[in-house]
Amino acid sequence: MTTLSAVFRSALRPATLALAVLLCAVGLAWAGRPAAQDAQGTSDRLAELVAKIHADGDRTQEVVLQDLAALRTPRALDALLAAYEGFQTIFMKREVVRALRAFDGVTECEQKAMQRLTDEATAGPEIELRIAAVESLGACAVSGKPWLALIVKSPAEDAVRERALQAHIALATEADRAWYREIWRPKKPEADEQAKPKVKKAGKKGEADAEEAKPRAGNILNSMRLSAFEVLAPKLSTEELVEAATKEGFAKIRKSALQELAQRGEKKTLELAWAVVKNDGEFPENRVVAARIVAKIEGTKAAPDFIKRAIRVDVPVELRRGLAQILTDFQDPQVNKELIQELGKGKPHEKLFQMYAVRSIQDERVDKALLKMLSDKEPEVVAGAARILGERRSAEAGPVLTKLFEKSKDREVRRAALEATAEIRVGDRAWVDELVTLSKSADPEVRNLALTQLGRTSDPTHLERMTQALEDLNWSTRLAALESLEKMRTKEAVSAIVARMPREEGRLLSEFAQTLWRLTGQPFQEDAKSWANWWGNARDRFQLLSDVDLEKVRSGEEEYRLRMTTRVKSDFFGIKIVSRRVVFVIDVSGSMDERLANDYKGKGGWSRMQVAREELKKCLSNLDPGAFFNILLFSSGVERWTDGALVPCNDEKRADALKYVDSLKAFGATNLYSALKEAFADPEVDTIFVMSDGEPSGDVINEPLVIREHVAHWNHSRRVVINTIAVGGQFDILEWLAADSGGTHVKFE
Repeated sequence: MTTLSAVFRSALRPATLALAVLLCAVGLAWAGRPAAQDAQGTSDRLAELVAKIHADGDRTQEVVLQDLAALRTPRALDALLAAYEGFQTIFMKREVVRALRAFDGVTECEQKAMQRLTDEATAGPEIELRIAAVESLGACAVSGKPWLALIVKSPAEDAVRERALQAHIALATEADRAWYREIWRPKKPEADEQAKPKVKKAGKKGEADAEEAKPRAGNILNSMRLSAFEVLAPKLSTEELVEAATKEGFAKIRKSALQELAQRGEKKTLELAWAVVKNDGEFPENRVVAARIVAKIEGTKAAPDFIKRAIRVDVPVELRRGLAQILTDFQDPQVNKELIQELGKGKPHEKLFQMYAVRSIQDERVDKALLKMLSDKEPEVVAGAARILGERRSAEAGPVLTKLFEKSKDREVRRAALEATAEIRVGDRAWVDELVTLSKSADPEVRNLALTQLGRTSDPTHLERMTQALEDLNWSTRLAALESLEKMRTKEAVSAIVARMPREEGRLLSEFAQTLWRLTGQPFQEDAKSWANWWGNARDRFQLLSDVDLEKVRSGEEEYRLRMTTRVKSDFFGIKIVSRRVVFVIDVSGSMDERLANDYKGKGGWSRMQVAREELKKCLSNLDPGAFFNILLFSSGVERWTDGALVPCNDEKRADALKYVDSLKAFGATNLYSALKEAFADPEVDTIFVMSDGEPSGDVINEPLVIREHVAHWNHSRRVVINTIAVGGQFDILEWLAADSGGTHVKFE
């Protein structure tokens, strides 16, 4: 017997419209609900829409699915679900998922539609579909909440459960407060002994065969507890807030509780805030928030303590910077006077604090002191002074910065000097000529920065240089040229990009395709031949997009990506790998032996290390044969799987890598900074995947904010995409790295 799903799948094969309609009629008849049960008009409309889907397949307009859902009948629901099975693109499947919200409150359809959305959210094949299912349930005001609650406590992936809670909160009423209390203060998870895999004997030789633990309900994450707490906070008692601010184990809830007390103007707030500021064991972010509360209450009276505290050598940089900003925000003449008087004095960390505190004060004494610090013996101070002079557009600093760039042996100082010069000399014709020369430098970093600055001018006279740079051997230079050509928005730029595209692959091919999409709005994706054919015929009559059309294209970029019929086979923790120049940076510190709080794909009792091995093996097994890759491990040091450059993903190397991954064991500290620095040492790498579970420790640099800044400087002209996977922990560093580089961040516990 032919099912309705099979009928829709057949529509993707070459078939006449008449046959498709006939098959659809057979399928609808099989559904067991005679058309006579519907009004004739509804039945005719249903047949018309289904025929349209058959004829157009994945080119079906979204409005057709919306019209089908608007019929709100059981047969319309069945037709939508069957269409889902027939579609090939993520985009069209997502549109079906979105359409299912129309059945909210429809007695005959609601249960089936909500169950399908819940199933899709918890076990859908693509993250975009899982997210769309949660969003659809969140739009179901009649019956969405109980299904969202089920997802929150299900074994689904953490990102989906977090979204489900946010969607639930958007629908919340006073009656939900008790449930949010359960989320904020969940019952303790089952004992470790109960969570261990059961072991049974197997075989005559007595070998142990681990029997996986049964799937468990998902443990409530700290981020979910925070969301629930923030809903409850406005109506919690002062005593409850004080307890949360002082005894809560999750730092962000402590911060939120303190902020709520401050907003209420509670008398205890000042004492509590000062205690947080002075607590060296508290998270720097919380100490900065507490300092802002103190500043709001006490004003400049707190300034001497803030200054004294900020110049301590053991103070985290994040707190030092936060205190500097608070002092700046006072805009108090006396405080400013004291800061300017001390500018340039003391140890390096004191100089850095002072320059950040006065960076926005318009006073010639500030510029004079910063210029003097360009001669400091500490490179960190010199680079900091250069960047702030660039921000201040100090014309007097221009010649000094030029000499600094030419003569300094410190790469960070040269980078800062060049970036600052670019800020100061924007619009200077002589500088533009210098940029053309610098764009031919032997140093890729210098070339890239020069090309980027030339692109900012949108001057078509530089088209030839940009086109030449598209042929550069260095991928990051070609990317800089591509981005600069896009800014020009000329037919000549499109011609240059189309001509180069056939010789690109991996991430660069994707970048070229997306750039052409934004310039033209044409849907040829990564098919270089189709782009060339279209452009050969359309070039003379093609009109560049207007600003309005350009904005429409940019806003539809996600839609464009999801409409692609091609599939990326390889992913790491659900993050698709489009690159062919990738390095995996894996944390193997001692804490990676700890068990996950939640199940891993329905399997309980797995350690973080087990999950890392499993995901990495799956990824390597599906990695594009044309790709090049490497694996870096970090704990108390950094270890490369293979020395030197990336290696080709041939059968031999893949087998060696899989064997290597099987041998991974957890031990030692968490040298994240050194691992990232090692990953950036390879100029061919265009994509980095980082998996870690804890606070950076035991390294030359351990402060998250400093790591973030160093990586941002390394990546300023490289444009390496950093995708990150966090396993537990309360630190934001991995999320920062992904956000700063345009990567994807996922987390699980």
